[in-house]
Amino acid sequence: MIKILPLLLFPFLLHAESYTFSGGKDNVAHTIASRVIIKAYKNAGININPVFLNLEESLQQSNAGITDGEIARIATITQLYPNLRMVPVSTMSVEAIAFSKNTSLDIKSWDDLKGHKLTIAKGAKFIEKGTKDLDRNYAANINDALELLQKDKTDIIVLPKLAGINLIYSKKYHQIKTVSHSLKTLKLYHFVHKKNAHLIPIITPILQKMQKSGEIAFIKKTHLLKAAKKFSSEKN
Repeated sequence: MIKILPLLLFPFLLHAESYTFSGGKDNVAHTIASRVIIKAYKNAGININPVFLNLEESLQQSNAGITDGEIARIATITQLYPNLRMVPVSTMSVEAIAFSKNTSLDIKSWDDLKGHKLTIAKGAKFIEKGTKDLDRNYAANINDALELLQKDKTDIIVLPKLAGINLIYSKKYHQIKTVSHSLKTLKLYHFVHKKNAHLIPIITPILQKMQKSGEIAFIKKTHLLKAAKKFSSEKN
């Protein structure tokens, strides 16, 4: 029995040390954050698999325990999705930025969006909160929001900055420009489903060490430089 028991447990241990975390597709901040947590979990000897879905779909699945947690979300997300537990080390930040074809616009605050046909991407909760008192339409995702603006079916869209700029460059939407500075900037954190709360004391000190050493900042900078170089070469 002593010899057999470890063999019986081994498949379970393999399964227990592999997790799937979801995030938003076409979202640069989530892509970068996924690379940060992949490295952090690897340092703990744990394999993770990031999957990228529509922002709202990702939250629904992680809160239901279908995926094991969220790659990166704002701290207050647990008010709406109570089954998620936050790892208390910021891995990224996110900014809300207004985009439009009308470059004469100068949007300085949420209130400046009043009177315009406004669209936001469903699931970007900090943008949903910032525009809650405004007339707005929802796009299923960031890409669809940009498509609506490109086709003149909306006047302004408000998106996470990095995600919006990345898609504008990749799809060559040359007429779409930023028409605001940051309307809101928030830190992003990794979340696990409550069934995986045991991971928090494992991953927290590793992320703290990565943050203190500058490794998280280096991962972000490296990704953004590669993206900028790619867009520059395509333009030329």
